[in-house]
Amino acid sequence: VDLSSGVGELCSITEDVWVSPNGDDNNLGTSEDEAFLTIKRALEMIAPKDDDPVTIFLTEGTFSPSTTGETFPITMISNVNLIGQGEEITILDAQQSGRVITMENCDNNTISDLTVTGGLNEEYGYGGGIYLSSSNPTLTNVTIANNTAGYAGGMYLNNSNPTITHVTIAHNTANYD
Repeated sequence: VDLSSGVGELCSITEDVWVSPNGDDNNLGTSEDEAFLTIKRALEMIAPKDDDPVTIFLTEGTFSPSTTGETFPITMISNVNLIGQGEEITILDAQQSGRVITMENCDNNTISDLTVTGGLNEEYGYGGGIYLSSSNPTLTNVTIANNTAGYAGGMYLNNSNPTITHVTIAHNTANYD
């Protein structure tokens, strides 16, 4: 099956997928052994629905421009969960190439068991680590650290009310108050 041209709702992957630093974006993403290399590719290939959300499982490792070719920000869509293996072992590191995660008008999302780091959002930008606008995800066992933005270096909330459990927000920098 060639799914290489799939994008979002036009593709057929409706089940959970895997992403790994040892993966390949030509894989099907259906297991840890068939994992995609980048989260961006997984998001292009899945077709979540309100009544059938998709979980992107992230393996152990660092997902960054230099290790996997990941591009940032990771722009989440509704009905998608991003689940790592643990805060100490699954790391999303933007390496100052952009914000780490953007969520705008997203519903029914969970982000858990990972670290968000290395985000940088322009001199006057908002949210270097995570930017939420009209989105109410559940964040569990997440570390948001060492991110920089003009305002709200770690996480910016705009008309959003996330559910936060066991989340550490530390060592982030905002250039302005």
